[in-house]
Amino acid sequence: MLWPAWDRSVFLAVNGIDSSFLTAIMRFMSNVDNWIPILAGYIMLLLWWGRTRPHLSTGSRWKRAFARRNPRIVILCLIIATAGSDQICYHLKHHVGRARPCFEESISMQVNYRGEVYGSRSFPSAHSANSASLAFVTALAYPPLAPFAFLLSALVGLSRIYLGVHYPVDVLTGWGIGMFTALCVWLIFRKMASRPGLIGFTNRFRCRQPVTSPFPAVPWQPVRVESLDGYQMKGYFLGGGEDLAVIVHGLHENIGSMVHPGELFRRMGFSVFLVPLRGHDDHPVAVSYGGPAEAYDLAGVLKHAGADMGFDRRRTVIYGSSMGGAIALKVAGLLGESIAGVISHGVFNNFFEASVSRMGRLKTVILKLFMPAGVRYGLKVFVPCDYVGQPLKTRFVYISGTRDRISPPETGVRLAEETDGLALILDGAGHPAWQYDEWSRPQMEATLNEAIKFIRGMDTEHLSVDGSGFVRNYPASLEAETGRE
Repeated sequence: MLWPAWDRSVFLAVNGIDSSFLTAIMRFMSNVDNWIPILAGYIMLLLWWGRTRPHLSTGSRWKRAFARRNPRIVILCLIIATAGSDQICYHLKHHVGRARPCFEESISMQVNYRGEVYGSRSFPSAHSANSASLAFVTALAYPPLAPFAFLLSALVGLSRIYLGVHYPVDVLTGWGIGMFTALCVWLIFRKMASRPGLIGFTNRFRCRQPVTSPFPAVPWQPVRVESLDGYQMKGYFLGGGEDLAVIVHGLHENIGSMVHPGELFRRMGFSVFLVPLRGHDDHPVAVSYGGPAEAYDLAGVLKHAGADMGFDRRRTVIYGSSMGGAIALKVAGLLGESIAGVISHGVFNNFFEASVSRMGRLKTVILKLFMPAGVRYGLKVFVPCDYVGQPLKTRFVYISGTRDRISPPETGVRLAEETDGLALILDGAGHPAWQYDEWSRPQMEATLNEAIKFIRGMDTEHLSVDGSGFVRNYPASLEAETGRE
C-alpha cells in the first residue's frame, strides 16, 4: 500500500518534540490501565443517573441533555461501539501489515521510542479508534460533553504519534473507524436510549423520581391537603363553577402534566383540583405503589373538597389518566356516598395483565423480580373494577384509544358493560400521555363533553370519536364479540 508523503514527515515532526513534561502526559494518555478507573467512574455515574427514568425537562441545556437518555442504554452503546471498532482495527492490522514506525527499518533510527507496545503492526490505531468510539457515543448521547470527550480522544491519538508507535494516517483512520462504528451503534439504539427500560421503570417503585414538568403556575393556586393516612400534600386548585373536576394523573405523569385536561374541564364550567400522588413531585412519600396506596391521596382530596371547600360530591367528577383511572375506580367504590361520575382514561383492570399486553410475558416476569415485594403483592391483588361491584348512583365512563395496548377498546367496552357505564373510543389514539403533544385537543374536548353528558343523565350507546372531534356510534359488531368473550 502506498502511504502519503506527508505521513512520515508529520510523524517525525511530532515525535521529534523533546519534553519530559509532555512525555509524562502522553504516556498517561496512552496507557490503557490509567483509563480503567476513569471509565469505571463514568459508568458508575451513568448507573447512578439510571435510578431515574428518561424524561422531558424544561431546565438548562445541560439538564435537558442528561434528562432525556437512558444511561444503561448509553453504557451498552459504549461497550458495543468500542468492541466493534477494536475488532475492525485488529483484522485490518493483520490484513494490511504496516510496521510501526519504531520497528520500520528505514525510519526506526530516527524515532524517539517512548512507549510500550504489543504487536508490530501499525495501521490502523486501535487506541484512536476506541477513544473515538467512546467520545462519539458520549457526544451523541450528551451533547454538552462533546468538546471534552473529543479533546480526550485527540490527546490519545496524538500520544500514539508522539510516543513513536503510530503514523498520523494510522491515527486518522482509527478516528474515522471509531466514529463510524459509534454512529452505526447509536442509530440502532437511539430510540431505546429515550425510553426508561425495565430497570428504569421498576425504579419508580424504589427511588424518588425527578419532577418532569413545572408545577402549575398562576391562576392555579396551591392548596395544602392531608391524605387519608395522614400525609401532608400540596394540590392545585383553579376556581370555576359549582361543579368540581378532581383530576388524577398516571404513573408516568405528574401534577404539572395534568394542567392540560384541567383547562379542558375549566372551559366546560368546572372548578378543578389536581391531586398530588405519592412517588411524584414533592409528596412526602418518595416512591409510587402503582395505585393501591395512592387511593389514600385521592380520598384525602375529596374529603378536603367537601368538608373545607364546600363542594357537593353529587356534583363532583373524578377524571383519572391511566393509573389515575384505576385509583378513581377504587375510591369511588369505597366512598360512603356516591359522586356524580368517574371518567377512567386508559385504565388497567389488572396491572400485570396490562404489562403482559404491553411488554410480553418475559419482561413482565423480569419486572416482578425487580419490584419490591410489597408493591408486587399490592398490584397483584389490585383489581379496580372489583370495588365498584356494589350498586352505586355514580356513573362510569371509560376512554380507550384504538392504539392503546394497555387499555384497548375491548377493555373499555367490557368495563362499561360490567358497571353499566359508557365506553368512548378514540380513533388513532394511544395510551394517555398528557405531558407530550400527542393528543388531539378537538378529540379530547368532544370526548369529555360526551362523558359529562352521560354523567349528567343522558343515556347513549358506546361512542367513537375521531381526531377532528367527530362523534359516531361505536361498531356494534365489536361490542357483540366482546360480550361473547
